[in-house]
Amino acid sequence: MNAYLTAKSPVPNDLGLAIPGDLPFFEVLMVVGFILHIIFVNILVAGSVSAVYNELKGIVRKDAVLDRLAQHMATHVSIVKSIAVVLGIAPLLIISTIYTQFFYPSTILIGKMWLLLIPLLTVAFLALYVYKFTWERWQKRKALHLSFGLFGTLILLFVPLLFITNVTSMLHPELWDPERGFWRSLFAYPTIWQRYLHFLAASFTMLGLFLYGWGRRRERNGAGPVTEAAKRYGKTMAAGFTLLQLLAGPLLLLSMDGRVRYAFMGGSAFHTALLATAMLLAIGLCWLLIRLVRQDGRRLFATTVSVLLIVLTLMSWIRHEVREIYLQPYMEESPRTVQK
Repeated sequence: MNAYLTAKSPVPNDLGLAIPGDLPFFEVLMVVGFILHIIFVNILVAGSVSAVYNELKGIVRKDAVLDRLAQHMATHVSIVKSIAVVLGIAPLLIISTIYTQFFYPSTILIGKMWLLLIPLLTVAFLALYVYKFTWERWQKRKALHLSFGLFGTLILLFVPLLFITNVTSMLHPELWDPERGFWRSLFAYPTIWQRYLHFLAASFTMLGLFLYGWGRRRERNGAGPVTEAAKRYGKTMAAGFTLLQLLAGPLLLLSMDGRVRYAFMGGSAFHTALLATAMLLAIGLCWLLIRLVRQDGRRLFATTVSVLLIVLTLMSWIRHEVREIYLQPYMEESPRTVQK
């Protein structure tokens, strides 16, 4: 107990239990697990927003095609939500294992809101179930039907802020304050809102390509107005939000600590090359998406998806490297237990 009280670092000493395996293996597994998880989270969040948006747009324009497209999106959301939750377990367990002394204090600092995570998701999923399964029954009660979709969507837009605040807080032990809580933390820690913007832009890019691919697949059974609407809406949305990423990414980098900016802007050859490669591929992705907006093409679509997945992989690894740079001074003062 005295070791905790006399430690110079605000980070508590690590547990006496060693990390149960090879650290680099867990790091790779964590990044891979995060990539698989975030793909479905992107589709879940952006899909619920797009379903509500298209239904509302269909009501205003009295467009049955948009209403039908929104219904398909609500169906996709009900499927991917379970996959997103299951795939989120592995990266959450790994990050709590290899960053125990950082992750648990940051979780405790927002503990009350963190404990609401499961109830919030439960209520959101129930609302979206009602939204999906009452589509035909409540055709003449659109305001009531839309309210369930909007309610579930607003919760899903809020939940990522819990995770972002937690993982941002763990990077800043020097700013830990037991009196602050979740709501004040939203504005006390740097990069939270920049990360949120980056997340949302990526979500709509991912959903856009998902919808376009879904539309192409449905064309095998014959093209229709809903299929064409899905393809057009998907690729246009993907192109627009990928262009937004070119703004959100640098904005996030510039909001980070000087050590991180230095490493990724020339201070470290490895980190600079990693970021430069990701940025060049992101620009290439924008070019491919603009071409896809102008013309359909199976090979063009396959190339676009491949480049997107490579960019996602690089960005996920950059995210890990940023975390390592932030925590390096604290891990030197309070080293984690790697071996018994």
